[in-house]
Amino acid sequence: MAVRLVPLIPRSIRMGAFSVRLPPRSIRARLTTVAALVAAAAFTAGAMLALAAVPGPVAGERRALLWAALALPFVLPAAGWVTWSAARSALRPIERIRAELAEITGKDLSRRVTVPDGCDEIAGLAITTNHTLDRLERSAETQRRFVADASHELRSPISALRAQLEVACSHPAETDWALASARALAAADRLTCLIDELLMLARLDAGAATLRRVVDMCALAEEQARRREGARVPVHLRLGGPAPVLGSPVQLDRLLTNLLDNATRHAATRIDLSVAVRGSEVVVTVTDDGDGIPPQDRERVFERFTRLESARAKDGGGSGLGLPLSREIAVAHGGSLIAADHRSGARLVAVLPLHAGPPAETG
Repeated sequence: MAVRLVPLIPRSIRMGAFSVRLPPRSIRARLTTVAALVAAAAFTAGAMLALAAVPGPVAGERRALLWAALALPFVLPAAGWVTWSAARSALRPIERIRAELAEITGKDLSRRVTVPDGCDEIAGLAITTNHTLDRLERSAETQRRFVADASHELRSPISALRAQLEVACSHPAETDWALASARALAAADRLTCLIDELLMLARLDAGAATLRRVVDMCALAEEQARRREGARVPVHLRLGGPAPVLGSPVQLDRLLTNLLDNATRHAATRIDLSVAVRGSEVVVTVTDDGDGIPPQDRERVFERFTRLESARAKDGGGSGLGLPLSREIAVAHGGSLIAADHRSGARLVAVLPLHAGPPAETG
């Protein structure tokens, strides 16, 4: 859509029988031109006054004073008018942008300010303002979608827990209270896990500072393997020596927990967990022998509350937050997390910066 440029000052200023043509350049150039005009007017007035003060014949002095008296009423008002016009024209497009911004509210972030033609500073301000509004709109939409998905995910286990308790209370004599308690405890555990993941995601989104110290990823991997001894799918470790990373122990442990939980839900017979140091990076790889992740979905699985159809059919206990949270943790530590190519099953690779300095603790 074509928009009309409101110039900083009129390109052609008419004053009586003559006109001044101003160049269509940037605000700085136009203000420089205005300053030059004002300086020229002041210089002319000063020259006339100086000429009147030079000793000489009486007729010459009178003539100089006459010229000065005739010129000053025209030169000074003209200079003042040019300056006033320049300031007024300079503020007009800025006022337009301010008024349009004032009409944009949080309920409707789709509106944008008018971008004037040209490449001057005001056009740059309008473009930057629209880019900022684009980011705000995307952030607000992501937040609304996140709240809606979180509400849906929280409602499911709460509804299941309520239904179990209502049935048990309605028929207390016929209820197997041990089984009902176990089911209620499982629903409560799922709620706790989901709330913990939501809180950690909220902290990561807000950029909250966490206590950081040097963490050996090999030690974390060994601890994870010990916790899963006797599980349905065994975890096979392959460690390459100390792999220090400067980070939050809680968050890095959550990263490994989520990756291994995801592998456990999809693995058939085994899970391989390896930690290796390659150059200045620590590479953590979790591989399972399950159905794998289709190539077209290898990026989509890192979107919040996204669960593939195969995952829904195999396991109904996931929330779709494990892998997105793991990637957020890796990124917050200066690393990355991807779903890599693998012949059979899924392979998730987390890369974290190697801590080469002495032990340190930051908050």
